[in-house]
Amino acid sequence: NDDRQTLRMDGWTSKDYVQVAVACARGRLNSIPLLDHIYKEVLSSLKEEMKNVDIRHNNNNQNYQTRKTSTTTTKTKFQSWELSVLLWVQARLHLTKELSYTFDEYADIVPSVLLSRMKLPLLDDDNEISSSSSSTRLELLQHGFEKIKLGAQEQANICWSLTVLEKYHSPEAIRLLQGIFNTSTATCFNEVPIRLEHAHQLWQSLFLLDSNEHIELNVDKEFYSFLKDSWDHEKSRHKTSSARHTALSETLDFMGVKHYNEHDEDIDVAIVLQTGSKWLHMTSKDDDGGCGESERKVAVEFDGPAHFTKQRQLEQHGPKQDTPRALGHTVLKYKLLKAQGWTVVRIPFYEFDRIPFWASMERQRYLQRKLKTHANIQFSGIDVSVYKAPIPNKQSRFD
Repeated sequence: NDDRQTLRMDGWTSKDYVQVAVACARGRLNSIPLLDHIYKEVLSSLKEEMKNVDIRHNNNNQNYQTRKTSTTTTKTKFQSWELSVLLWVQARLHLTKELSYTFDEYADIVPSVLLSRMKLPLLDDDNEISSSSSSTRLELLQHGFEKIKLGAQEQANICWSLTVLEKYHSPEAIRLLQGIFNTSTATCFNEVPIRLEHAHQLWQSLFLLDSNEHIELNVDKEFYSFLKDSWDHEKSRHKTSSARHTALSETLDFMGVKHYNEHDEDIDVAIVLQTGSKWLHMTSKDDDGGCGESERKVAVEFDGPAHFTKQRQLEQHGPKQDTPRALGHTVLKYKLLKAQGWTVVRIPFYEFDRIPFWASMERQRYLQRKLKTHANIQFSGIDVSVYKAPIPNKQSRFD
């Protein structure tokens, strides 16, 4: 839809809003005006709901009273599971305040709304629900999630989404995350199997939260180990390189850059630099694929179309397409690798694919500048490629 068009959603139900948003997420559609309008409607409803609910907190952190005002709610009512789905859509498409402050406000208010519906405190002096709490308090948590119909899928989505969007600093978000990990731990220890998809979402969230010195969560050690083992098992599976990845690896081989393909953590190309090296061709490679603590680790990620929003034709520029945005799962992968000490270099398909397969020297020039592999590459007596820092969005002669 054109930005100048007025979007009319008169008579839409909450189901309509959610289905359209999910369709955009599944289709990787970068429809910001449409999504902004949807989230404004939902945000307006949530603000009115929070205005009508006054949570009072006394000094001993035990007694809470909910008082509704006389204001009549006229906005569309969104179910809690619908809010979790919309939060997942936001994380999936990585909708942040750089695109609209509406998205930022929505991710901020959701934890408070869910806690208020569960009749759980928004604030607590000890700032955590400890995993060693009484069975009564754990039952209160489980009942709260059941009451608002947030199952294991919705809870895992909330953890994953708040982590992708980096919306885990508020007391409300921390309280909600702690509650989810506590109920997930209890479910696991009650011999109720946790789906691997949920375990992986919880681990990605927990790993990054645990790496943040400003976030304190109390998670059972056995459950922590269970999530880690599930993730490690998933990442140890056999992986097959794509055609683009193979072409990238072959070019690096031709340039004399030693590297590992399909390394740990699903790294497309892993490069280990020698200590004190300045250029990326000064690499070391062991048979076991390991690297020392003093060595610099570079993860080269070839991001294909599935890592981005779909490209759209820019009509005013003829066949030219817009630059797609990285999706939430791709952004999260970068964060996970950086937290493990990797320097991440992205090779997006829309840059690499512009160079024809037969233009081997151009591919080498591209990687030389993208990865800073060599000061100079000598193609012939007169053809020398001198390193230059890449210029963003610069067109090549193949465009």
